[in-house]
Amino acid sequence: MDSFSTWVAGQGQVVLPLAGVAIVAASWIAARGSSRRRHAGRIAVDTALLCLGLIAYALTYGFTGMSFAGASAEMVPRLWAGLLIVLSIMRLAHAWSGKEAEDPGFGRIDKVLLLMALLVAKVIGITWLGYYITAGIFVFACGLLLGYRNIATLLILAGGWVAFSYFVFYRLLTVPLPTGQLLMGLGI
Repeated sequence: MDSFSTWVAGQGQVVLPLAGVAIVAASWIAARGSSRRRHAGRIAVDTALLCLGLIAYALTYGFTGMSFAGASAEMVPRLWAGLLIVLSIMRLAHAWSGKEAEDPGFGRIDKVLLLMALLVAKVIGITWLGYYITAGIFVFACGLLLGYRNIATLLILAGGWVAFSYFVFYRLLTVPLPTGQLLMGLGI
């Protein structure tokens, strides 16, 4: 297992994502050539999520041996990766069985690009504002982007996610999430 950890921390960071891309492409090609042609986009997205979960799980073997009050550094990423893997498999089963809706005729690339920009802003913002603030803003902004206009509901949803993150990660699992330069500067 030690050699796998070394490989994942080195070459695996390049090989695993490339293998994931190849698997997604193969699943899309297989779906396009089957009776599920009209579900090929959904199948490719769900396969990509499955690969992302598997890659994230594998990459945790390259983590250093850090622990926080009994919780290891790889515990939370493995938990999220495992959940993503299970949900992706369920969605793939629905798509291949034809229970999912067919792919739409034309997508909104502008929304995809805006979501990617929000994700980049969130990752950068964690350094300055911390996880809790950026997570709340991200959930709220994604709700607006997806067309939800009830501001009160979006605020409750964003606040609920922040509260869930705090209680599960900080209180239950004792995993400290980044607080950010702003809150550290304010002494909070």
